Amino acid sequence: MDHHQQPIRLPRTDAVPLLRTDFTDPAAWERLLRALEMPVTFEEGSQDVAFYDSATMYVTPVDDEKYRGLPAETVLAAAPYTGHELPYDHIYLADAETFASDDLPLLGIDIHLDPDGEPWPREKPFRIPALHLAGVEVNDSIGNLFFRENHDFDWSGFPVYVAEPGTPVHDEFRRMGVTDQED
Repeated sequence: MDHHQQPIRLPRTDAVPLLRTDFTDPAAWERLLRALEMPVTFEEGSQDVAFYDSATMYVTPVDDEKYRGLPAETVLAAAPYTGHELPYDHIYLADAETFASDDLPLLGIDIHLDPDGEPWPREKPFRIPALHLAGVEVNDSIGNLFFRENHDFDWSGFPVYVAEPGTPVHDEFRRMGVTDQED
């Protein structure tokens, strides 16, 4: 799709949108969705469900062809002119680079506006591995660490632990309807 000829509107979602922009590998998109549904924690060996989060509790995956090939620059240009109030101040893209890597690094884009609707100095778009997305969103939602403050974080030095299918934590998330992942 030629996004230069036809302006885009960012989606109206309650949660931060994750836009699929690469449609060459449907299995890679499914792998990303499964990763986002996985309960994750930063407490090694924890069996307490309260210490786990799933990225899909905070983001809304958007699988729509109209975002095919959408570059970060177009998102930044569209953000102040969407014609409605956005309930989010950043957005994620799942692009070819996301699907080319095992850790599925999503492109995070800061679209924060000041109270008068003007763009603030924004951080350049940056990558966040899919399994770290829940932690980013939890911290942003409670104001502990705003999205933009993650721009130069070294993800390799910050381990995340996953409650795999068949574990009590994963089963509890599934029972609560937090994850629809198939075992």
